[in-house]
Amino acid sequence: MRTAVSFLSVVRHIRMVAVLATVATSAACASASPTSPSGPASGGTAAVSATQAFCTEEINRYRAMVGLSALSRGTDLESFAEQAIEHDARAGVPHQYFLQTNGGGVSKAENQLLQWKGYAVNDVIRQGLATMWAEGPSGSHYIVLTGNYKQVGCGIFVNGNDVSISQDFH
Repeated sequence: MRTAVSFLSVVRHIRMVAVLATVATSAACASASPTSPSGPASGGTAAVSATQAFCTEEINRYRAMVGLSALSRGTDLESFAEQAIEHDARAGVPHQYFLQTNGGGVSKAENQLLQWKGYAVNDVIRQGLATMWAEGPSGSHYIVLTGNYKQVGCGIFVNGNDVSISQDFH
């Protein structure tokens, strides 16, 4: 049992370093201080749909920079992304749901922005995508963003002051 505890301590430490690095990178890119989360959690289905459309538009804006075609929104992907991000945000583990369900039979790849504290939803989308894109062609998130996909689905989960986003691709 001691080995398991030590392993979990290492995993938690690594996870914390990764989260802090992401937050630090995001904070450096931010043009303003975080605001309280606002977005789909309080605005109903129309607000969720508008935010998912914004997420898709931002992904397509980056894809256009390298001459790639736009992705269409996939309702099955959006449904999966919503389930995935709620599960993963509550668990505090990125991509857990994707791995457990093999992409739910609909998603071939996934990028996530997990538990951004104090940011508005659209700011998480903007700054998170900028951070992923900045990885460049050798970065895993960049590779997913520029992959040979036709559809994307964005899932948004707001829990108190935490905003989490999942982008699932097919």
